[in-house]
Amino acid sequence: MIRTHRFVIGATCAVVVGAAPLLAQQDLGRDGTSWHWDGALASGGSLHLFNINGALHFTASSDASVHVQAEKHVHSGGDPRTVHYAVVRDGNNVTICAMWNDSATCDADGMHSTERNDNGDRRRNVTADISVQVPAGVRTNGNSVNGEVSVEHIASDVRANTVNGTVRVTQVTGQVEARSVNGEVDVDTRGGPVSAETVNGSIHASMGSQGTGDMRFRAVNGDIEISAPSSLNADVELTTVNGSIDSKYPLDFDRRHRRASGVVGKGGPRLTASAVNGSITLN
Repeated sequence: MIRTHRFVIGATCAVVVGAAPLLAQQDLGRDGTSWHWDGALASGGSLHLFNINGALHFTASSDASVHVQAEKHVHSGGDPRTVHYAVVRDGNNVTICAMWNDSATCDADGMHSTERNDNGDRRRNVTADISVQVPAGVRTNGNSVNGEVSVEHIASDVRANTVNGTVRVTQVTGQVEARSVNGEVDVDTRGGPVSAETVNGSIHASMGSQGTGDMRFRAVNGDIEISAPSSLNADVELTTVNGSIDSKYPLDFDRRHRRASGVVGKGGPRLTASAVNGSITLN
């Protein structure tokens, strides 16, 4: 039986079958456990990276190129040759996918695969940890399924997503969107705005400035703690089902329904936070 798999976080995609794009490099790093790739990418471009089993670590590049270092870790019964990489360039945009089977294709929406359910243990027992250096001004989109995603000192907008693992974003100057399903989300930025979401975990967000967009925070089973910029201007709405709400700002509190709302500073962008089983703190 053939099963269709879609390894994408934060995007909707369909299975892609057919030839790889013209500017694609396929079957990279199959032999051995280490793989390195360098490629020029100018400010204003974007970098998308997709992994399935393994961590992603993004840091700032010292030049105008992306530098990728990937390391496979083989566990009992694993076969490192079942994992390889694809690089797809579309103008000033680059997508890199860790590929866990030969039928997969890679594009800016992620890795798409139609595969037979064989050699599963050989793939599952291989992880790939990928470290990436990103040039200033390049929008960064990092996605994993089983693994931590961390981003440090990137001078651009950032999207960081995982299913099982922590998301950590530190000292980023652009807009941040961070999501996990089973894990904490920690964001400490010099810029903004920030949006963060998790199902099973807490959110800790600190913004040096708020930027111009809305700020949205959602948690199901976990607390939300937001450290806003000193000169916050926002329309604020905080809600929880089972938890408390605390704010240093003079909001209107509805304790019975566990809501708080109000205009902070001059108002304008929305700052919303909602939790089910957790408390919300806005400082």
